[in-house]
Amino acid sequence: MKGPFSELSHPREIIRNFIPGWFAVNMGTGITGIVIANFPFPFRGMVAIGSIFFIANVCMFCLFTLLFVARIVMFPETIPPLLKHSQCLMLSTIPMGLTTLTNYIILVVVPTHSWALELAYVLWWIEFVFTLFSIFVIPFYMMRFHLLKIEMVNGAWLLPLVPAVVTGASGCYLSRYLETEGHRALMILTLSSITLGCGLSLALPVIGIYFYRLIAHDFPSEDVIITAFLPVGPLGQGTYGIIEMGWACQKVIGDKYAPGFGNSAFTVCVIIAFFLWGYGIWYLSFAIASIGVRWRAKIPFNMGWWGLTFPIGVLTAGTLNIALATESRFFLGITSLFVCSLVLIWFMVAYRTLRRVYTGQIFRAPCLETTLKNGDTEMQACAH
Repeated sequence: MKGPFSELSHPREIIRNFIPGWFAVNMGTGITGIVIANFPFPFRGMVAIGSIFFIANVCMFCLFTLLFVARIVMFPETIPPLLKHSQCLMLSTIPMGLTTLTNYIILVVVPTHSWALELAYVLWWIEFVFTLFSIFVIPFYMMRFHLLKIEMVNGAWLLPLVPAVVTGASGCYLSRYLETEGHRALMILTLSSITLGCGLSLALPVIGIYFYRLIAHDFPSEDVIITAFLPVGPLGQGTYGIIEMGWACQKVIGDKYAPGFGNSAFTVCVIIAFFLWGYGIWYLSFAIASIGVRWRAKIPFNMGWWGLTFPIGVLTAGTLNIALATESRFFLGITSLFVCSLVLIWFMVAYRTLRRVYTGQIFRAPCLETTLKNGDTEMQACAH
């Protein structure tokens, strides 16, 4: 049996090879805790279980932040290769990982502790700053330094854009709890709605390009096939966020601008949410089919497998919001099925990750191992 970190030449290699993709663990763990704590058919202990996930998520987020900062300080020469490599797309997982912490605080802690609202407010602004970096700086580096071709398109191209959808949805959720503070609630709602709209407007064309890639060049290779689930992310999160925006319009704006404005906005948001949800279900179906197509090729395990958790998790949250908005037991049942599936997937991916953490096998920074940019090489590296 291999010993601890037996595949590393020195424990310092953990820091040198620490990639931002580790924050995808926060995304998956955080959304799993949220949907458990918000299970559509309440059971005793569900909030306690969700809180265990939350506490673990907080600890991991702090640890990952320390390790990534340590890499920047101890190995500054590794940062330029990161930015010029497709691994830079994974920097977008940082604000999304933080958002799962913020949303759990709003969901569970804020209703019983007033101070938590200020904490969530501060965290949201931090997310927002990181989101601006993600949607402006990372795409610039993709355009300027990455050699990309249409056959290289996969779901990872969405990563820099999804934080806008996630942060926008989180802000709409937060604004509902700021309604008694007037100007702050309206400011957050306005800014969040713009951010949410920007994220969806940017993500939908990329999803369309990805569809063309599937038609013209078949499913992605087995190394990056897990990214087939990533288009589900902005669609599921968009479903969740657009309904949160509708509820926020009801509570924060109400009849301020015109009689029935809040209720009308909510109705429109629910209709749009149905469109996004149906679109997300289509891509979820094709993602599952693509896994089936590549299964015989023995799909290698890497950090990209955490891309299974967050997209399914946010689609679950979006399904739950539709169920609550329409008072539909049908959608409550679908939500329950999604939650159970997500928990099983989380444990499967977590177990396989921990095995490779023990040996050190998983600590590999592709941006330090290769600078090749032909074929699928670059996007394969992004998945690792």
